[in-house]
Amino acid sequence: MKINDSLKALRKALRSDPYLQEEKSSLHGLGVYHCHQLQKLRAVPLLQPMIMLVVTGHKEVTIEDRTYAVHSGELFIAPSDTTLWIKNNPDPCLNDYQALGLPFSFETQDHFRQVYGADLEHWDIQSKWHEKAPETILFALCQWFYFCRNYAVDTPLVQHRQVEILLLLAQAGLAGNLLFNTLPSWRQRVSNLIAMHPAKTWQVIDVCTRLGISESGLRRHLQEEGSNFRKILEEVRLALGLSLIMETFKPISDVADAVGYRSQSRFGERFKRRFGLTPSELRRTRIPN
Repeated sequence: MKINDSLKALRKALRSDPYLQEEKSSLHGLGVYHCHQLQKLRAVPLLQPMIMLVVTGHKEVTIEDRTYAVHSGELFIAPSDTTLWIKNNPDPCLNDYQALGLPFSFETQDHFRQVYGADLEHWDIQSKWHEKAPETILFALCQWFYFCRNYAVDTPLVQHRQVEILLLLAQAGLAGNLLFNTLPSWRQRVSNLIAMHPAKTWQVIDVCTRLGISESGLRRHLQEEGSNFRKILEEVRLALGLSLIMETFKPISDVADAVGYRSQSRFGERFKRRFGLTPSELRRTRIPN
């Protein structure tokens, strides 16, 4: 299958994808993003390193003083612990923006290094943020989308496919941003733990017990990284809420509850303060005019 064929197949599949039209869960292991009106989001935190493939329309991503324009058939490749300002622009002719996102867990990265670590010196692992998607990556993502849409997938299967796609990226010289962080920061460790059960009533002691560290030790580490427990807790919950608003049509009250907010109004207030618009305003960008 050629690049244009893969893109056409993805466009067609995404336009008819029931996950974009019904109150269903997002695809496990793959993010599907879609809008009919301009989406502007500020201060979006990445909990894991990930690639984003633009299928239709174009994306503008700003990180500090750098802005990248990512067009159809191109990848944006971002390391973890990165904050993004994003504009998702629908194609003016098709009145549509479509994209796929694939995060890479730290377990995937560790497994990849164990198996392929000896080959790293032979690959180009420079930091590359924005590149045209190689045919191998397009084809692999297209296959993975069809599989996720039609079959149940579990964590081992997701990790296996992530390792496969990470290998393809490494061979194409596009994995630098995904492999630079050899060890997660304490902020990332806390984020990953909370993300597993965002609705849990988390306390610092719960996290310390799971991570095997004293409260004073964790607070000190987080302070050195310019963060704190409450800040991370809110950031993770809002990031997961953002994903659910963008990838599903679940009622906003259900989204708020799923990420640990018992009050929908408080969730909406915090959401707008962080991202610059309310959950309802963002949801409306996904509805055709």
